[in-house]
Amino acid sequence: MSKLNENKGGGGSDAPLWLLSYADMMTLICCFFILMMVFANYDPVGFTKKTIEVSKHFNQDKYKSSDTKFKDLTEEIARHPELKVMTKTSIVDNKLVITFSGSALFEKSEYELNDETRFVLDALIDLIKVKDSNYRILVEGHTDNQPLDKKGPFTSNWALSGARAASVVQRFEYFGFDPQNLAAIGMADTKPIVPNEDDKGDPIPENLKLNRRVVIKVLETLDKSKMVKLGLGVYFDGDNKGE
Repeated sequence: MSKLNENKGGGGSDAPLWLLSYADMMTLICCFFILMMVFANYDPVGFTKKTIEVSKHFNQDKYKSSDTKFKDLTEEIARHPELKVMTKTSIVDNKLVITFSGSALFEKSEYELNDETRFVLDALIDLIKVKDSNYRILVEGHTDNQPLDKKGPFTSNWALSGARAASVVQRFEYFGFDPQNLAAIGMADTKPIVPNEDDKGDPIPENLKLNRRVVIKVLETLDKSKMVKLGLGVYFDGDNKGE
């Protein structure tokens, strides 16, 4: 009778202990199926993004974002005594943009690097190479709008700006960068950052010097697994919007 009274009274639970484990298991299964629904492949692009985010969380060093890498490189440039004075850096659309402004690399009408400017440029290239020698490098040469001396080697600012960009690219190649990842573009005087002339049409020497510049754009490496091969070893990057 005492056992019967204990089972009927007291308001306690008479459920066997195995039910607690069973309930825990069912809760975990329920959570699992909820996660499966969240990651369901209704949207392949969204699923891929979520997978990448999970991978980044568990492999933070391996999946370090390009912005973070470029920020680290920017900080190193800012600590260099010459580079921090001669360059301006910014991160735009997953590209590190390094501008040698104020004729830092080339004097007026010049296209060859002298010993001093080559030393500074080599210091920058070395910093980039340490981070990743497979970065893509796009170099833009810019000039002011003043006509060139007819006795010089070039007859147009297009040729001069292209030669300046090529001189910089050659230093990257000298340091072991793959030529296929290098490009030189001459912009002539088409992209001035400040007016070359005042309201009266007179040249502004300070502005001319600023417009005579070289811009180095550092881009992430291309993943050829995501590219479409067009033949003859030529690849098209469907995700690349153009540089």
